[in-house]
Amino acid sequence: MKKSLLVIMMVLSMLAMFAGPVSAAPLASGVATLVSVEYVPGKGPVFTFAITGEFTKAELKGALHVDGGDDFDLYCIQVDSSTVTCTVSKKAAGKNVSLTWGGAKFWTSVPAVSEYCYSVYDYDLSDSWKNYGENCQERPAQYGDTILWHNPDWGDTLNHIFLPELPCAGISGDAYYFPFCPN
Repeated sequence: MKKSLLVIMMVLSMLAMFAGPVSAAPLASGVATLVSVEYVPGKGPVFTFAITGEFTKAELKGALHVDGGDDFDLYCIQVDSSTVTCTVSKKAAGKNVSLTWGGAKFWTSVPAVSEYCYSVYDYDLSDSWKNYGENCQERPAQYGDTILWHNPDWGDTLNHIFLPELPCAGISGDAYYFPFCPN
């Protein structure tokens, strides 16, 4: 009985030694814990680590591997004494990845890109309003935002403004409109 108890205690001790926080990794210069992964519009995937210790520029270089796919450089900076943030190509969005920096490896999922799509209206050569397609973007549009949109009927690229409606067009609903009505 004592022997069995001793074996069980030894196995549990060994498991406790090797098991720890899944996202914490000892590095040559300290310890890093993956705190969050988010997709920041206009920037792409951002990984935030809580750290202890100081890291050299060489230690902050890293790589990211997409499961079953591409490899990308990982760009990390030590923001302050307790935080490192890393960015990577937008192509890693929506994927399971492994990333390495400072000699440690982490596994996580990267959130997908949120897209906001809006109709684009302009008038054609007969002065009739027409939906010329959709403009998709990473951020929600705000009233007054402008985009450049090519109207193939006019053969020109012009500013279109995001509005709740354009009364002279007889169309209502959030969309990008050419901001002037034909006479």
